[in-house]
Amino acid sequence: MRNIENMDENMYMIGMKDIRWTIRVFLLSAIIAFFLSIVAYILTLAFAEPEPVSEVIMSTASAATAKVEVTSNYIDPMWSIFIFNSIAATCAVIGTGLFMMVHTLLIADIAMRPKHRIYSRFSIIFEIAMKPLYTLLIKITALVDRDFSLIGKSEDKVEGTIWEYCGYGKDEYRMFSYMLPYTVPLLILMVNGALMGILLAFFVFNGAMTGFELFGTKGIFIGLLYNAVYFFISIIPHGIIEIPVILVAAALGYRFAYSQAHDVIDKELFDRNDIIGLKEDAAYTSAAAREYILSGYTWKMLAIIILILLIAAYIETDITLKVVDHVMAVLDGYLEPLLA
Repeated sequence: MRNIENMDENMYMIGMKDIRWTIRVFLLSAIIAFFLSIVAYILTLAFAEPEPVSEVIMSTASAATAKVEVTSNYIDPMWSIFIFNSIAATCAVIGTGLFMMVHTLLIADIAMRPKHRIYSRFSIIFEIAMKPLYTLLIKITALVDRDFSLIGKSEDKVEGTIWEYCGYGKDEYRMFSYMLPYTVPLLILMVNGALMGILLAFFVFNGAMTGFELFGTKGIFIGLLYNAVYFFISIIPHGIIEIPVILVAAALGYRFAYSQAHDVIDKELFDRNDIIGLKEDAAYTSAAAREYILSGYTWKMLAIIILILLIAAYIETDITLKVVDHVMAVLDGYLEPLLA
């Protein structure tokens, strides 16, 4: 049985490689969401009146910020922002470890199938139906991660093994095991990046539309510029702290995910055909996850992250608005002669 004794806590310490990965994913998500939102707004404008387009833009922005707005009706806005940011950061750090417990449930499900043939047949049908999506994920992962190809292919036959009760084989499960740890940090980064891109698209497109309606063609660029400045100045005072901290939280999750994914290759995890061996591998991943979650380094970093997020929430509610008012008043003074 594999063990994790004498595991080095330093393996969880993040470096520039981990930070660069989180920045790339975040920026890519924001850029894709921005351009997709702009295309959606343009198509909507082409087939609808300006009023419905404005409603679509407003509803998109409202949906993106609804959770904070609703919560702020019951508690101070600063605490509302702090709570949701802390939840996101905690999910990125601790949630990545907890998510690895999924292996225990999946292997337990496989172990149950030989005794419940009808359930096994329905499970196989469902898994075969989902195979095109799974194949697509494998191809995408292979394109962005060179190490993924190191998993290789086995020549073991499915018949006579536990895998005959599944709609997938040992190789597919090992590939899934490699991809699984990255799920939580990827989702955190993609959701936050997409939110940023959608909101930027909302401000830019709405500014261009408003400028055109008020001042004609020359107003498009002015309206776009005005709203873009408003968007970035509304984020920079607190975002210069908040965004990097969220990225660091995701980097912590990524660091652990990277080690878990490569254990699939280095320690040949889930490279078994018997349920006892698979349960041992699932127990190893669970033990590694507990080691990570209970690590002193993990909790020190999470405590620092939450403290900084509290400072960022205070800046957002008490300082950012004042900075926005001042900057936009100065910008209004520059734009008034151009619009006269």
